[in-house]
Amino acid sequence: MEELKIIAQTCTNDERIYEIVSSVAQMSDDELSQFRTKVISYFMTKNSPEDKEAYRFYRILLEDQNAKKVLEFYEEIKNNSNNSI
Repeated sequence: MEELKIIAQTCTNDERIYEIVSSVAQMSDDELSQFRTKVISYFMTKNSPEDKEAYRFYRILLEDQNAKKVLEFYEEIKNNSNNSI
């Protein structure tokens, strides 16, 4: 759960990460399955620390509707920051 909150916090500072999370959250089950297969295939031969971190990010995002959960945390963070102004 903490990893999801970290990703959500990152989304507030990095539009690219937000776009990835948002796109994954909108995928159907079939699209998620196809994308998961592509991610695994792509990262199969990648061994750099950056690649391993990227694979971990996608693996987390593609599990258990986590992308939608990240967006929920993102909205909470945005709302809390707006309320504190």
